[in-house]
Amino acid sequence: MRVLHLAAGNRWTGAAAPAFAEVEALRAAGVDAHYAYVGGYKLQAKLEHHDFAHPLIEKAQNPMTFVRSLGALDRMVHQHGFDVLHAHLTYDHWLARAVSRNHPRLRLARTFHARRVLRSDVFTRSLIARTAHLFAINDAFLGAPVFGGREVTFTPPPLDHRQFTPAGGDVRAQYGIAPETKLVTVIGKLSAGRGFEDALRTFAELRASTTKVRLMIIGHGEHRPALETLSRELGVADDVLWAGYHEDDLAEHYRAADLLFFTARGSDEGHRAVLEAMACGVPPAVYPIEGVLALTGRAHVASAAAPGALAALAADLLAREPEPLRRAVYQRSLEFGYPRAAERLMTAYDSTRAS
Repeated sequence: MRVLHLAAGNRWTGAAAPAFAEVEALRAAGVDAHYAYVGGYKLQAKLEHHDFAHPLIEKAQNPMTFVRSLGALDRMVHQHGFDVLHAHLTYDHWLARAVSRNHPRLRLARTFHARRVLRSDVFTRSLIARTAHLFAINDAFLGAPVFGGREVTFTPPPLDHRQFTPAGGDVRAQYGIAPETKLVTVIGKLSAGRGFEDALRTFAELRASTTKVRLMIIGHGEHRPALETLSRELGVADDVLWAGYHEDDLAEHYRAADLLFFTARGSDEGHRAVLEAMACGVPPAVYPIEGVLALTGRAHVASAAAPGALAALAADLLAREPEPLRRAVYQRSLEFGYPRAAERLMTAYDSTRAS
């Protein structure tokens, strides 16, 4: 089987990372899988050493660049003889649909990464009608009306357990965190509406009942000054660490933590950070957001999307014996590793081939 995944995002965050991970998972399972993405950004520098990753989608999105991207993809499909063209975003879904007109045997697949793209407009319905298999990165999407009762496969973000693992060093010494101090982590782009205010308020409530606890915020963005102001207003500024953005050493930052707060969905609603933390042996404490229950299990979901409820859950988790809890979340993370991810995809592809 030969598969080409397309993701027209220009950053590693969002759909690009889980789409690329699916390609790696398939390749590890022996599938000839490739990845097409938008060239000309930092993403190209990250991926250009992979001979199966191709910057075929142009930066701009207009009729002229669509035609040029279409031509590059058509040549790639002709060269490799792909069986499946798997799109991840709406723009590359249109590209895939156009390419397939020249290759009648090519089967289309699409993963839906966010609730906002589950629209019932005529264009979305047209794309779905011509797509052989449908995937959703969040299990709460499976019954969306736009799918019209068709089978949709739940494909959570694949975890690379070579990178995200409990084994290895951490950054506690680098940040001067004492061994006896409990560390809670929250990660994401520092933008309004991404849950950091609730994370800070939760931490303020937690600190009132738990001694020797600090908060590490991993990420960067324009909202940081407002969050720093809030941390001062809450009286927790001295115990908040602003770690900035991390990628290559992200696992070391996760491993430093005793707990992960997760209080808002990101641009991609697969909640990849929750799985990455679990793979590093870090228990999550999460708001009841669509899709998290399928990842974490009930014991890690707060009773309400409110700082008080999350602080109570966090206090309970931090009071438990840490090692059994760490082992349990790591074991659960194995369900989302590359072997299981490849199995889910291949089963779905085979079902479309059989039909």
